[in-house]
Amino acid sequence: MKKYTLDNGIIKASFLSYGAIIHELWVKDKYGIYLNVVKGLSNLKEYLSDTWSRGAVIGRFAGRLENPIQIEGEQIAIENQEGVMLHSGSLGWNKRDWSYVENNKINCISFEYYCKEGAGGFPGNVKASVSYSLIENELFINYRATTDAPTHVNLTNHSYFNLSRESSIDTHQLQIKANQYLELKENLVPTGKILEVSNTPFDFRSPRIIGKKLLDDYFILNHSEDKIASLYNPHSGIEMQTYTSQPGIVVFTPPHFEGICFETQKFSNTPNIQSFPSTLLKPDEVYDHNTRFKFIISAD
Repeated sequence: MKKYTLDNGIIKASFLSYGAIIHELWVKDKYGIYLNVVKGLSNLKEYLSDTWSRGAVIGRFAGRLENPIQIEGEQIAIENQEGVMLHSGSLGWNKRDWSYVENNKINCISFEYYCKEGAGGFPGNVKASVSYSLIENELFINYRATTDAPTHVNLTNHSYFNLSRESSIDTHQLQIKANQYLELKENLVPTGKILEVSNTPFDFRSPRIIGKKLLDDYFILNHSEDKIASLYNPHSGIEMQTYTSQPGIVVFTPPHFEGICFETQKFSNTPNIQSFPSTLLKPDEVYDHNTRFKFIISAD
């Protein structure tokens, strides 16, 4: 496991080769003092046994999948626990060491990972890369992948954010530009049914204080609007705006530590639900998606 750092004078960050993890992300608050807004682990060795995928890239398929999955009419058995695979199981890319890749771009770092056919039960050898760039007051993430056989690919980052010097995220204001969300079964796998957020606890179209509400839910984004989500803490004055090329986002607040995930990705269980946007990647195609987090400071 190796550590790498970037600093553009506005924000600074550190990354790990293990899991291509975002280890730290430092942003100045309204007092001009740097604050690490990512809830990582201080002891790097603790990442090796971390079960919460803190800061890591999730692949080859983020979210939950029911066994078996469908690929071009064929049923493929995948690794699972009680019929469900979460974040690609024991061989997920969040638990693998990625290769550092030299590039000539300023304030940019890249990692690559080669996933062999059969990992987790998935067909196809997949070559993936992730690039992190600091561009003024933004962290820009680009994911790319290719395969030599049809397979399903759905990548995201699993960083937990907290914009406060206090431990709690209760006072954070959350906004999600989504008119709809996915109905989930008891095992948190989508049923395939799409629901409206109006008059439900899932309506975050206007900023709402998070409070004690726990989330682990998939929102379908309104892509007619540029910014798809925002998180704001009045004590630090930091607002984090999220932008993505993906159709949706899982927003997750863990029950036992103070952070919130913005997992931009395609729909969970998509290989088994034909009405969802396809996650199938073929040999003549390139998986190419991006997400960026923009930080704005308010003096109020």
